[in-house]
Amino acid sequence: MTKRVSLLSAFALLAAVAIPAFSSADGYQAVVHDARGNPVMDARGNCVRTQWETPNEECGAPAAHTKLASVYFEFNKATLTKKAKATLDHLLATLKDKKIEAVTIAGYADAIGSDSYNLRLSEKRAHAVQHYLKVHGFSHSNTDVRALGKSTASAACKGLKDGELHACMQEDRRVDIEVSAIGK
Repeated sequence: MTKRVSLLSAFALLAAVAIPAFSSADGYQAVVHDARGNPVMDARGNCVRTQWETPNEECGAPAAHTKLASVYFEFNKATLTKKAKATLDHLLATLKDKKIEAVTIAGYADAIGSDSYNLRLSEKRAHAVQHYLKVHGFSHSNTDVRALGKSTASAACKGLKDGELHACMQEDRRVDIEVSAIGK
């Protein structure tokens, strides 16, 4: 009896593995997508597919996730400068011709101040950029707004004080806009 159960279990396992493999050979299974909407690829670069058929769906190329712009802020501020607005206007023109899959707007802060304060400041900066883009005609349903605070502050400004220190840390006071797009 136990050999019969073991044999049946082995056949069931073989069927569970073999049937999806044979049925996916026709290429008509739905492609599995990650949280950003990109096709999930296996270690060989092939699309991962479900067992459910959808004849019109193709895997296609994965969306390219690219940092398209960074805007910089003054010390201890979350308001957009003229230069930041010009950068965002250029970005808006660039996004017109792209098939957008996802957008990430990530706010940062320099190392001066507490973690909680800088987290709130970086969030305000990210929302200021998101608001500007929205007011100027760009919003996307798959937008991820992140506040990273000073967790990734990298400016090496030891020994500097006041204005020189603030100027040195400029790179850490920013919002990066990344876009996953297919095509152009």
